[in-house]
Amino acid sequence: MVQHIIVPVDGSEESWRALDTAIALARRVDDTSVDVVEVVFDPSDTGAAQLRLTERVAQHSISGLTVNTKVEVATDSVAAAVAALVDQHPEATVVMASHGRGRSAALLGSVAEDLLQRIYGPLVVVGPKATTTDFSGPIVITVDGSHASESVLPLAAAWGIELGADPWIVEVTDPNTVTPSDIPESAYPGRLARQLSRDSGHPVNFEVLHGKHVHDEVADLASGMDASLIVASTHGRTGVSRFTIGSTAAAFVRHAPCPVLLIRPPHLTTS
Repeated sequence: MVQHIIVPVDGSEESWRALDTAIALARRVDDTSVDVVEVVFDPSDTGAAQLRLTERVAQHSISGLTVNTKVEVATDSVAAAVAALVDQHPEATVVMASHGRGRSAALLGSVAEDLLQRIYGPLVVVGPKATTTDFSGPIVITVDGSHASESVLPLAAAWGIELGADPWIVEVTDPNTVTPSDIPESAYPGRLARQLSRDSGHPVNFEVLHGKHVHDEVADLASGMDASLIVASTHGRTGVSRFTIGSTAAAFVRHAPCPVLLIRPPHLTTS
């Protein structure tokens, strides 16, 4: 599943945090290569960028791993250059920091949204509160009753199997919401968990949390169980009027104690 990892960096310290996550992920699975990529717009910057990449990668513990450095000259945008690399490796997973302040501007915001318009593959985002994990802990999968949120379930289960991690399907409900007395509040995530367990052939757990701020409840749960990942659709129940990363997904990234695996719903268009 995770056969090739692409790590965009932009010269900022923050962007290099993503490489630590990529290295930990590569060590968790077999036969995974890592490409560390910097995008430049002037071909004359290629040599200096390659030297920076080589020096910085050497500062990380990469023994036993296949780690390559690449400098891409962009004619359109950073996201277009990264998406072109993904096209060359359809099995690729992009791992990136949530913010960068180098030559290529911020790595979550315009670049991430542009990239998510161009690729359907998974995007692992390392937020400001995320710490490096060995990916042995559980995977928290967030759902909200929408088909968009549920579309992540098959891929999340596949990641759980490959990482040897327990998946937890989690719904957060408003504490003031009144549910019929004859319907258990866990009916929805429980149904999804049973179906996913049947489909994947592996156990799937579920949990209902209560709170007005979904990202806080999910972050607290992830922290308490030392989760490896939070998995979320880029869009959920509220839908979109234009293509932007949904507010809940963006909040997960800002508050999560672990990386967030964002998945664009396959039916979503950019129109």
